[in-house]
Amino acid sequence: MAEEVLAWREYPLPHGKRYYAADLDTEDEVEQLFDYCQILEAIIFDIGWEFLIKRYSLEKLYEINKRSGWHDVYSVDEYKQWLPSHLFSK
Repeated sequence: MAEEVLAWREYPLPHGKRYYAADLDTEDEVEQLFDYCQILEAIIFDIGWEFLIKRYSLEKLYEINKRSGWHDVYSVDEYKQWLPSHLFSK
């Protein structure tokens, strides 16, 4: 089975960059991806969010988000509202 693409960034052109689990192995790598998402250069797919929540926890992702400045939120609960809601209905 092929490894799943968790996120995608439109650069470098022409094909962009696919993110796999190994590409998001550190908090710094996740923060950089969040930075790209903030300027609309990247997208995190549902499978990517599932991986990130499992790997880092919602609380840690909130901390990474605060460093990135992607979503202007002040609590984990507020941050959760920005994530795809169906991830939490399982």
